[in-house]
Amino acid sequence: MKEEELIARASSGDSLAMEELLTAYMGMVKAVARQYYIVGATCEDVSQEGMIGLYKAVVTYKREKGRFSAYAYACIKAAVIDAVKAASREKNKALNTSVPLENTVGLVSDVDITVNLVGGELMARIKSRLSPAEEEIFSMWAEGMSYAEIAKELGKTVKNVDNAVQRIKKKAKAVIKEG
Repeated sequence: MKEEELIARASSGDSLAMEELLTAYMGMVKAVARQYYIVGATCEDVSQEGMIGLYKAVVTYKREKGRFSAYAYACIKAAVIDAVKAASREKNKALNTSVPLENTVGLVSDVDITVNLVGGELMARIKSRLSPAEEEIFSMWAEGMSYAEIAKELGKTVKNVDNAVQRIKKKAKAVIKEG
């Protein structure tokens, strides 16, 4: 079967045609994947991201866009680069530097002690900057109470509580930046 026919059938839902195309371009996917590294991921994981890009290429390919192989290469590379960027974002830092729990046997008590010391010291520094009203709101908020529940209990408006929480967050960020 010609490649164009396979693409047409695969994009219209023929799973056998899709499988044949994915198999045919597996080498290209692996070649692209070998060029990139994602913290905490295996080469197989990176290849999987490339396969997603290849799948998207098959589904979105238009003949007038040029040769399929060039379009597929661009889609594969874009998917892998997107995955690398996503994995290296600051918000994923904790995930990328974490240690599996099974590797912490015997260390949990040491880790707990450190977290409690640092966490306690940090909380004390944050609380020292809060007004008595902010400290009360912070305690309730930290216990999981909603803004509405806090407002009702303290006889304040939800907007007052929200404003206080925003001030608390700002002060906490300042303390954390100071180290």
